[in-house]
Amino acid sequence: MKLPFAGSDLRALPTRLREYVASDARQDATAGLTVAVMGVPQAMAYALIAGLPPVWGLYTAMVTCAMAAVFGSSNHLVTGPTNAICMVILSLTAHLPAKYDVSLLEIVLLLTFLTGLIQFLFGILRLGGIIRYVSHSVVIGFTAGAGILIAVNQLKNILGFQLDDHPERFAEVLFDTIVALPQTNFYALALGLITAFSVIFLPRIDKRIPAALVGIAISGGLAFVFGWHEPEMGAGRIEIVRDIEPISATLNLFHFPELLVPPPYELTRELGIGAVALAILGLIEAASIARAVASQSGQRLDFNREFVGQGVGNIVGSFFSCFAGSGSFTRTAVCYKSGGRTRMAAIFSAFWTMLTILLFASVANYIPKASLAGLLIVIAYTMIDKHHFVITWNSGKYSRLVLFGTMGSTLVLPLEYAIFVGVFLSIVLLLRATGHADLTQLVPRSDSGFDELPFRRAPASEVVTVNMEGDLYFAAAEDLDYELFECLTPKTRVVILRMKRLRAVGSTAMAILERFETLLRKRNIHLVVCGIEDRLKKVMTGSGLRQRIGEQNIFYADNKLFQSTELSLARAWSIVEMERRRAEATQKSDRKLDTSTRAGTIMSPRILRFGNQHQIREATWLIFEMMKHIEQKTSQPLFLQDAEGRLDAELTLASILKTLGQDLKEEDDGLESEELGEKLREHFSVSIGSIARRDLPRTQVTASLAQLLWLSRTDDLKTIPICDEEGRLSGLVGPLDMLKGVGKALDFDPERELPKV
Repeated sequence: MKLPFAGSDLRALPTRLREYVASDARQDATAGLTVAVMGVPQAMAYALIAGLPPVWGLYTAMVTCAMAAVFGSSNHLVTGPTNAICMVILSLTAHLPAKYDVSLLEIVLLLTFLTGLIQFLFGILRLGGIIRYVSHSVVIGFTAGAGILIAVNQLKNILGFQLDDHPERFAEVLFDTIVALPQTNFYALALGLITAFSVIFLPRIDKRIPAALVGIAISGGLAFVFGWHEPEMGAGRIEIVRDIEPISATLNLFHFPELLVPPPYELTRELGIGAVALAILGLIEAASIARAVASQSGQRLDFNREFVGQGVGNIVGSFFSCFAGSGSFTRTAVCYKSGGRTRMAAIFSAFWTMLTILLFASVANYIPKASLAGLLIVIAYTMIDKHHFVITWNSGKYSRLVLFGTMGSTLVLPLEYAIFVGVFLSIVLLLRATGHADLTQLVPRSDSGFDELPFRRAPASEVVTVNMEGDLYFAAAEDLDYELFECLTPKTRVVILRMKRLRAVGSTAMAILERFETLLRKRNIHLVVCGIEDRLKKVMTGSGLRQRIGEQNIFYADNKLFQSTELSLARAWSIVEMERRRAEATQKSDRKLDTSTRAGTIMSPRILRFGNQHQIREATWLIFEMMKHIEQKTSQPLFLQDAEGRLDAELTLASILKTLGQDLKEEDDGLESEELGEKLREHFSVSIGSIARRDLPRTQVTASLAQLLWLSRTDDLKTIPICDEEGRLSGLVGPLDMLKGVGKALDFDPERELPKV
C-alpha cells in the first residue's frame, strides 16, 4: 500500500485516502506509537553521545524521520538519531567551537546540511549501487569500534563526574576516567545501573515492556523523590536533562543556520571530509537496514530514492535544530515487528514524539544524565554483533583484515578517517582478490566430458587446455603470460585457452595474450582459443589479436555447454596429427608390430567415477541415476579419484549397502518403507572414503592379458581400473572384456559350430 499522497494523480487522492484509513492506518499508528515509546529515550541518549542537548535528539526523531519517510522508498525504515552517527558528530565537532569561536550548535547544523546535500546528490546522480562495493565487514567493524568508544565516553556520565581536559582519543579518555574514579558519585552510578539492568532484564520477562522507558522512569522517579538533583546535595548532586538545556513544551523549532549564508570557507573545508564520511556511513546504515527488512517483507527497494530521502531529511532537519540522522536498526525492526505497513508508520512515530514534547516536557527535564548513560552503555554492548563477528572471522583472512582494520581505526584515528580506512581496505582487498584470473586445466575423459584439475597438475600431453575464469583487467593480466607458461611441458604442441567466463577484459589483457602467442610461436607451439563471446570478440578484433591467431583457431561460445571446447580440442589434435605425419614422412623407422592382447585393446572407456570427499548419500544417488540410463543392470564399482583426478579407491555397491544397513536387525522385517528409509538415512553422512578399498593396482594400458588375469585372481578384483602414466583413470577391464581376450588367445571363434557330443 502506497502513501495516500504518493501518486501523481491528485484526483485519486480521496479514494486512496479512504482505502488507506480502512486498511492500514490503524496498524501504522500502533506501530508508530511503539517506535516512539522505545525511541524517545534513545533519541535523548544519542544526543548525549554527540555532546548536544537531549531535546535535539527528539527534534531529529521528528523532522528528519518524517521527511525521510515521505521521500524514501522503504515501507519500514525509521530514520533518526543513531549511535554511530552521533559518535562521528562528536569526533568532528567537539574541538571546533574553541578553534573558530563559533557555537557548537551552529557547527552541527552546517555539518548536517552538508551531509544531507551529499546524500541528496548521491541519489539524484543515481549512485545508489555504489554502496554494494563497501564490504559488510566495514559496517560491522566500525559499529563495534563505535560501540567501544560510546561505552568508554559514557563512563564519566554514569559515574557522575566530568573530565577536566576533555580528551578526544580512546586511550586518553580511558586513562583520564580511571584516574578520576575516586570522584565517583554513587547516586549517579546507582541510577545508571538501575536503568541498565531494567533494559537488560525486563525484556526477558515480557518483550512488550518498553524497558528503556521503564528504566528511565524508575531511576528518574527515585532521583526526584529523594531530591538528588537539588543544589543542597552539594558534591553528591546528580545532573539532569534540565541542566544541559531545558526542554520546553513548544514547537518553535525553525532556526536558519547562521553559518549557511555565507558559509565560512575554512570551517566548511574542515567539515567537508567529515561530511562525506558521515554521508557514506549514513547511507550504508540506511541501505543495510532497509535491505535487511525488505528481505523479510518482500518489498523491492529503490536505493537511489532512499538516498534522496535520507538527503532531504538531513537538509530539512538542519533548519529545524536537528543533527544528522540515518536509518535506525532497532526502531526499524520494532516498526516492522509491530505491524507497520507503509511509510506512514514512521510519520506516526514522529507525530507521537511531537506529542511527547508537548505533553511531557516538564517530566523529561528531570531525567538523570546517568540514566541516559546507563541506557547508552547497554546499547553500546549490543553494537558489537557477535554473530556476525563469527561469520566474518570464518569468511577468510580478507574479511578479518577489513573487520579488525576498521575497528582498530575507530579506536586510534578520528572517526571520519576510520570510515575511509575501512572503505579503502575493502576496495583494496576486493581488487587483490579479483586481481588474479582463476586458471585450471581441462583433461578430456575417455568416455565423455572433461575433468577439471588444478593448474599445473594435469598429465603431460601434446594438447594443454587451460580454463580461464574471473576478471582480466590490467591488474589481473599483468603476470598472466608467465603463469600460462607454467603449464607447458616438452610434449606440448598446442595450447587451448577457454575464455568463456572472463570478465572486464581490456587492452592490457590483449597485449599480454599477444605476447604469449608470440612466445608460443617461437617455440613452435600453436594457440587455439574457444568460448569467445561477443564482447570478447569485439575486443580481440579491435586489438588485432583475432587476426593474429587466425580465424581457423578461434571457436565461439555456443548454447551447448563445452561445444566450442570440444571443437577446439578436435582442431588441436588435427594440428598434432599433421605435425606427426610430417615427422613420420621425414623419419621412417622399422617398428615391430605388437599383436598381443593388451589392456588398452580390450578396456571399456565407460567408468563410474566420483570425488573421494563425498558422502554415501551422494554416491547412492549417482549410482541410482546411472543405473536408470544403462541397459545392463549388473553391479558396477564406483571408482574414486582425488582432487587431481588420480585413482584413489574403489567403492562397491555391496560396501554401500552394508554401511546403510548396519543397524538393521531381524525384528525390523515388518518396517514400512518410510521407517526403513529413516533408518538408512542415519548413515547418509558417512564419508565414502572411509568404506572404500584403496589397495588398488595402478595398471596401465600396456598391461598384458596374463597380467590382468593374475591381478584378477590375486587381488580379488572383478573389474580392473586402467590408468595413464599419471595415475588417472583411462578405462576399466571387466570380466567380459577379459573373456574376449581369453577367447582371442585360445583362437576361439564363437560363431564356429561346436562339435556335437
